[in-house]
Amino acid sequence: MHEWINKYRSFTFEEKTLFTTKFSIFLNAFLAIVKFVLAIIFKDVFFFVAGVFNIFMMISKLSCFIGVPKIKSFKFHNNMIGIFLFLSGFQYGVYMTRLVFHNADVMDYDMILGIIVACVSFVEMGIAIKGCFNSFGKGHYYRNIKLINLCSAFTAIVLTEMALMSFASDIDSRRLDGMFGMVISIIIELIAIYIFIAPYISLVDRKHNVYVLKDGCLKLDQDKLIINLTNSKWYGNYYYEAKVENNKINGHIIKGKTPLFKWNIWITILVITLSEILIFPYAIGALIFHFKCSILIKKLDDKLLELGYEKIIEEEN
Repeated sequence: MHEWINKYRSFTFEEKTLFTTKFSIFLNAFLAIVKFVLAIIFKDVFFFVAGVFNIFMMISKLSCFIGVPKIKSFKFHNNMIGIFLFLSGFQYGVYMTRLVFHNADVMDYDMILGIIVACVSFVEMGIAIKGCFNSFGKGHYYRNIKLINLCSAFTAIVLTEMALMSFASDIDSRRLDGMFGMVISIIIELIAIYIFIAPYISLVDRKHNVYVLKDGCLKLDQDKLIINLTNSKWYGNYYYEAKVENNKINGHIIKGKTPLFKWNIWITILVITLSEILIFPYAIGALIFHFKCSILIKKLDDKLLELGYEKIIEEEN
């Protein structure tokens, strides 16, 4: 066992992601089969709906797993991931509407079990969000895997809300549970839409940028050029680092570490202590920051144009 743990620790981020994805795919398949069997035994259509949700999640992850080595078919696999993730969100919404419009039975949780479910769910959510940040620059497929894991974590949070409400509230919370689940289904669908459009706004495939001096303009009298592209106090900032060679500027857009590591140690400890509360607004802010960064290429082009350089087409490396 110790050898297996050490071997896993020696894996790269990509290897760890693919390794855990294998088990996740089989787990989704197993859960789907169990729910289909329960649907037959209890003649409950919503067990079938829940099983289909697991199937869609499984296919989304499988498309990522299969697509990693197949760069040329990226568009097809990316679309498949987005389609089935969207369908899983829709299916989950259908499943949760039964609590709003029907008197469906829900499981009763005692305090200990509810707290255990909450702890596991929050840990899963924290790991999922951390995985999304760690996937930056690793490629679209690895980011998509982490986003699918995030969607699964969202459904775990719904389960947590249902578990806590079952023992902490004297009122019937099924309608509230259902509405919360429907909101989560919309969030999953929005993430699926993001997967569709991400290749067009992401910097993953556009980090390498080369510029050449325009006729009649003065060459920069320096060997190295660094241009700050963002100035966030909360998220890792982007900057363009390049070499100036003859009449050419050749460089890459790089993302620095989050400013969190530069804060006062006591503030950092406080933030970490409150992480379970702050993690959601921080993640929302990160998504907004990510969309704002979609214009960084144009911003960089404009800055270089002001210096007398225009972009040339060069193969990505």
